[in-house]
Amino acid sequence: MKYLTGFDRRQATLFPTCIDDLIPEDAEVRVIDLFVDALPLKELGFLENEPAEEGRPMYHPADLFKLYVYGYLNRIRTSRLLERECQRNIELLWLLKGLQPCFRTIAGFRSDNPKLFRNAFTHFVRQINRKGLTGKTLVALDSSKFRAVNSKKKNYNQKKIDRQLEYIDNKIQSYIEELNAGDLDEAREATIAEKLKKQKAQRRKYKRIEKQLAETGLDQISTTDPDARTMILHGSVIEVAYNVQTVADERNKLILEYEVTNQNDRKALLPMAQKTKRICDTDAVAVLADKGYHNGEQLTGCEQEDIYTIVAYQEVPRSYPVPTPEYYGERFRYNPKKDQYKCPQGHILKTTGHWYNKKYEESVTKVKHYKTTACGSCAVKHLCTRNPKGRLIERSQHAGAVERNNRRVRENTSTYSLRQQIIEHIFGTIKRQWGYDHILLKGLRKNEGEFGLIYLIYNFRRVINILGLPKLKKWLTRLLFSIFTDRALRNARQYQKYSCWQLVPVIVREGWC
Repeated sequence: MKYLTGFDRRQATLFPTCIDDLIPEDAEVRVIDLFVDALPLKELGFLENEPAEEGRPMYHPADLFKLYVYGYLNRIRTSRLLERECQRNIELLWLLKGLQPCFRTIAGFRSDNPKLFRNAFTHFVRQINRKGLTGKTLVALDSSKFRAVNSKKKNYNQKKIDRQLEYIDNKIQSYIEELNAGDLDEAREATIAEKLKKQKAQRRKYKRIEKQLAETGLDQISTTDPDARTMILHGSVIEVAYNVQTVADERNKLILEYEVTNQNDRKALLPMAQKTKRICDTDAVAVLADKGYHNGEQLTGCEQEDIYTIVAYQEVPRSYPVPTPEYYGERFRYNPKKDQYKCPQGHILKTTGHWYNKKYEESVTKVKHYKTTACGSCAVKHLCTRNPKGRLIERSQHAGAVERNNRRVRENTSTYSLRQQIIEHIFGTIKRQWGYDHILLKGLRKNEGEFGLIYLIYNFRRVINILGLPKLKKWLTRLLFSIFTDRALRNARQYQKYSCWQLVPVIVREGWC
């Protein structure tokens, strides 16, 4: 039986194979090349640093950006792995035209230019908006935690410091007592003295961290990555991480906006919705979000900004336990015209009109108190409240916005059920399928850049699946040509009478591309 055989590696060929012939026409790497070339690099900030006239020439930012787009699209993130791929991967040899940057150059480009990746993401979202691939009326907001470059051992709060100081003080005391007791040989005494020295050094370290906590006013400090915070990933699993807010559209589940934070979701609804309106260039938008975003202040702000919220609400907190469900606060009917409540027994609860400040964590909300004198003689008082002074209803300044949002949730259950379908699979794809459940850089600013790259790649992959490679290549080619012609027309008014195709030799000759 005969077998297929390859060529002789040592045999010289008369006509060497062109590397372009080795890359199929429908290869994704060709689309990546078109995509980066179609970006207005100067407007996005890629060409701010001019190359020096002397010394070794620098790599063009477009080439390094192509390398990262290719790497993240193929689940290759680290600079050392990208360096290795530049030397052996035929597609990267074609994409970079044989350039082989070292890992320090590759890592430095990502670390030093986070704004470029963010700008590229924003620009691509605007382009797919113009293409009509995104829906601008209904979006979903959610967040996910990504582990930071900081172990739990390097994260400290006052409780942990107190526990460690107590342990160290006990060890120091035991070592001192052993030294004072005497009857130790010279070797043992030297060993204890060395241990005592180490414990005192550890005590100074924790005292420095404690002082830093007091000076900054923070509740915790991470020593490897100062911006990282301990967060609950799921269940009882706690990690030092970042919380990434993400907005996706309902039509094609494309990511419209994001923000890397080290806080919870409580105050993220309004700013993320405002960013979404700007990126979509729309006057109004409907936002779906889970109960972590339910905040009266945020809901009020959204109403003022023409943001239609459908945010799941939490159970009503009960400061005074109500004995029976028939007399829960939602059973009391509010009359906005008269600013008063009516209880299930028909009694009227009125307010003096005075606003009280109610503090929750770092925020202060104004509330009114509503009471009635009828509680003193009410036959069902024992079913309504355990407060000896009678029933008290508390109404926040944001209660109106909260009630309207909650009513929309109840009336639009089918719409709210779309939230999981729109947003949650994005985190599953990125964290589970791609393995990007952790970040590689330190600090909010740098991670804002890396997530710009991750989310750019996610949208890029989605657009490939939506349009297909042939249509995507045609679209990118039109974008590329429009950039060239726009640049030509801006810089050479004398060529405005020419047609687009007549401008091609001018573009090449003048070097506008």
